[in-house]
Amino acid sequence: MTDVSADQIARELRLTPEHMLTLRALQARMLRRDWEDERKPSARSTKQDRLQRFVAAAINEVLTSGALPPALAEELTTVTHKHFLDQLHGLTSLAPTLAQKVHPRSASVVILAELITFSPWTDATTWGPGVRKTELRTAADDLTALRKTDLDAMTNEFESLMKALRRKSIKWGRVAAVSVIGVGAGALTAGWAAAPIGAAIGGTMGLTGAAAVSAGLAMLGGGSLAAGGFGVAGGTLLLTGVGGLAGAGIAAAGVRYSPLGSQAIAGEAVKLDLVARMVLADAPDRDEKMRRVVESLQERLNDVTDRIGLLVETINTLKQEKAATSAENTELRARVRDLEAELIETKQAQTTLELVRERLPEKIIA
Repeated sequence: MTDVSADQIARELRLTPEHMLTLRALQARMLRRDWEDERKPSARSTKQDRLQRFVAAAINEVLTSGALPPALAEELTTVTHKHFLDQLHGLTSLAPTLAQKVHPRSASVVILAELITFSPWTDATTWGPGVRKTELRTAADDLTALRKTDLDAMTNEFESLMKALRRKSIKWGRVAAVSVIGVGAGALTAGWAAAPIGAAIGGTMGLTGAAAVSAGLAMLGGGSLAAGGFGVAGGTLLLTGVGGLAGAGIAAAGVRYSPLGSQAIAGEAVKLDLVARMVLADAPDRDEKMRRVVESLQERLNDVTDRIGLLVETINTLKQEKAATSAENTELRARVRDLEAELIETKQAQTTLELVRERLPEKIIA
């Protein structure tokens, strides 16, 4: 039996810059339809603001990759400094044509998994009735490399996962809101805070400034598209870890996950479940690939479990120090509070990883 590496599987799930543009165009189209159908003035204003920032960030993301075909790059560049509605139209009008060109099927499955798990609205703002379902069907029809049954199969699996998470008292909206789902590697809430989030992750590595941003983004999925980054599509972070393709050479040892990192792991585990079932199950060496995915999930689970142990130990130590301090130490109390919040998030990531690992069989029965 030929050994399959995690890096090999990650390469198969990799999205090219043109695929990433396709994903952003489809996401923008979903957001646009939801915004246009929104009737509540306050919610409509909130959605317009986020859509506007999403579109600007998406266009900037793919243009700075420097890897788009010249004609596409030129078409996008012409709308960069135009009014929001022109930018929106320029991006969403590309969706059908680009989607039809996506090959192989694995890339279409990764894109569809990103769309199914796409949860950009926060602060009690939600998708309008029927909008998400309708737009997912339209996107699936445009992604002609997909099979007719792919959307229903992935949607059913996603809903089953959501039910299982709810039974564990984990809310997907909470996970998605602080997960790396949106524009760019390391982006937050639909993608307009990549640098601050990268810096936050990099800070857990003991780095500051530009080095922290670069390392943080690398940890979350490979940095920029220009640098050949993978983004986080398809759960490559979970497959390769910090020492693999997702962050080669970037503090590969001793990385500590922040709360954001833990939630990103939980979000990517759900995507990886969808992609593994739809793509890897069809591979000639499917049993070996599925075994490697389960092993990678166990490795990430071990990382998260170690982090939980460290958090518990640190919290107990700080509480003892606080108790021994005669004067109230505000900074120490705040540090304990932050760590306790991180502990909760990390335990949720642990639970999500355990759930996905248990659901994915190491060997598939034909």
